[in-house]
Amino acid sequence: MTKFFKRPHLLATLMIALAGTLFVCSCKDDVDESDMYTFTGKTVTSFLNENPDDYSMFAYVLTKVQLSPKSKSTIADLLSARGNYTCFVPDNKALQSYLDSIYMVDNYDITLLPDSMAEYIARNSVIDNKNDEAYLSTSFNVGALETTNMDDRYITISFDNLPDGETVTLINEKSRITTADIELTNGVVHRIDHVLELSRATLPALIAQTENTRIFSYLLEVTSWADSMQLYRDDDYEYNHAETAKDENGSTVKNPEHRYYGYTAFVETDQLFHEKWGIDLPEVVNGIVTNKEAILRQIDEKCREYYSNGSSDYRSEDNAVNQFVSYHLLPMRIPWEKLVIHYAEMGYSYKNPSNLTIDCFEYYETMGKQRRLVKLTEGSQTDGKRINRYVSERNLKDYSEITVPIPGIKINESNDGNNFNALNGFYYTIDDILLYTNDVPNKVLNERIRFDISSLMPELITNGYRRSMSATENTKVHIPTGYFENFDLDPACSYNYLSGYGTTWPDFQGDEHNVTGQYDMTIKLPPVPFEGTWEIRWSVPTFDNRGMAQLYFGTNKKNLVAVGLPLDLRLKPSNPAIAYEADGDDEELNDYNDKVMRTHGYMKPPMHDGITNGGVVKESLRNTTTYATYLRLRKIIYTGNLKPEETYYLRIKSVLDNTSTQFVMDWMEYAPKNVYNGEEPEDKW
Repeated sequence: MTKFFKRPHLLATLMIALAGTLFVCSCKDDVDESDMYTFTGKTVTSFLNENPDDYSMFAYVLTKVQLSPKSKSTIADLLSARGNYTCFVPDNKALQSYLDSIYMVDNYDITLLPDSMAEYIARNSVIDNKNDEAYLSTSFNVGALETTNMDDRYITISFDNLPDGETVTLINEKSRITTADIELTNGVVHRIDHVLELSRATLPALIAQTENTRIFSYLLEVTSWADSMQLYRDDDYEYNHAETAKDENGSTVKNPEHRYYGYTAFVETDQLFHEKWGIDLPEVVNGIVTNKEAILRQIDEKCREYYSNGSSDYRSEDNAVNQFVSYHLLPMRIPWEKLVIHYAEMGYSYKNPSNLTIDCFEYYETMGKQRRLVKLTEGSQTDGKRINRYVSERNLKDYSEITVPIPGIKINESNDGNNFNALNGFYYTIDDILLYTNDVPNKVLNERIRFDISSLMPELITNGYRRSMSATENTKVHIPTGYFENFDLDPACSYNYLSGYGTTWPDFQGDEHNVTGQYDMTIKLPPVPFEGTWEIRWSVPTFDNRGMAQLYFGTNKKNLVAVGLPLDLRLKPSNPAIAYEADGDDEELNDYNDKVMRTHGYMKPPMHDGITNGGVVKESLRNTTTYATYLRLRKIIYTGNLKPEETYYLRIKSVLDNTSTQFVMDWMEYAPKNVYNGEEPEDKW
């Protein structure tokens, strides 16, 4: 494999505003000449220039695009510098064909190309992999590439089979790689047969432009949810945020460059509505659906069977159709491969991501005033990613599925070649009608619900930080006050997100949130699915340099009530206040120790996840010997009646004068009484 040189970050990302205007923000205006190659060897730029019969047009485009409005350097200069760049390069034939179709002429003169079009073509085609290696085709999996392009957009990978059986790689559904893995001194070039296009449409607009999703698009329109999903970038943050901050050690660290908004939609196709609900297919005349009103009446009638109708106004969130639509929507941009996170579950290896093992889950709060959860499941037995799958019986020796009364709705990884990657989000078609029926709270969600803290932060997901798979970049991201909508941080907090990818940290999903300073923070908690007695459990990562905090809980964000004694993360598991004893061969003794720990308000770590080093996970967190002294215990922080319509908050306030101690947040759980005190004991997974 080519050896790639490391270099400082040279560029910031091009922004596309909704009106189509291009903005570029850069911390460095020009390419540093010290980064320019002085030795022999082909860079991306020299390779393109040395092959004019194939790439002269794209090479010219790169010379027209400056790194920022103030810069003298171009992308061509950048691709002559040290670095790791992945370039999807259309050959001359592909680029000429694309321009001819755009400008409706034969043999369009490339020298007449407007700057805006040059920006679009160039920035869509180039990924700056920074200190990570450029992408070879051997690393491609279905879904979005981890690192966004120079326009901060995800590039998606899919595969198709030709009639002769040959498998081809498609980039953004349309651009086929014809020559892969041209390895150069500063990156990799993949030759493609079509200019790499990315839609500038917002998510509702992209759904509206897709021929087989006209009904759902109309539902977004009449309920006004289309209007609620137009945000793309926080321009106040863009131009006014501090570029750097001080971490707990007093070192200067970068704040996120951008704060994007994003959305994800699960969408029924027109044909699915027709087959499952008998809805009329759209009748299209000159591109206009002429039977919208009839379709809406049919949809309205079906939705009233499942949702109470508190208003005849479709824009009201009490309306049945509105409730139906809102349960399809998530307030975050989630690429395909991160809908369900796989990393440290037992039997799994993150270096072999296609070899799934036990079920993994994600719980997301959907949009709408009703505050409802949707559950996503994926494992070796699920046949893909599933929405609201219900497993009533498992083999508790290996956590495999035994009885599956509700298999769940399958999420499709693509939409018959249609683009599903919008400016501000993704949509995914599904294979059944998505409804919030009584089975969802009473069966699907009537279980222990484990949230990774990162899943509660839409901004972390939308901006690509959650579970970043870069071992050299984004390992530590400093989060400034005001960046999270659901998490209020006092300015005295130094809040750092650590992706943990490639480490052996004993974290659920590998990542953690590490806070120091005189911290005082309040998190908006996710809803419970039904009213009843619930335990709220908080992961307790014990370690010598951890902190101690008083927790407060309630519905009045400004006047929360203290719960329990201060939570001390410095206590070792063997401390009498916890009374942990490692599991042995005597299961009755193990169960007895579990009961003793519960009297102190603690629980052992779950068996589901373990210690990973890239190989197969064999060492469970519950029975780890590697981290026997410092465990991810569970602390029961609250037990009481909770209601789904209420909004609950948790405040975490330091009680120590030492501002260098860490409060680490990893995951939390909701457990209904019938789980922790039911006829059958709660499983250890």
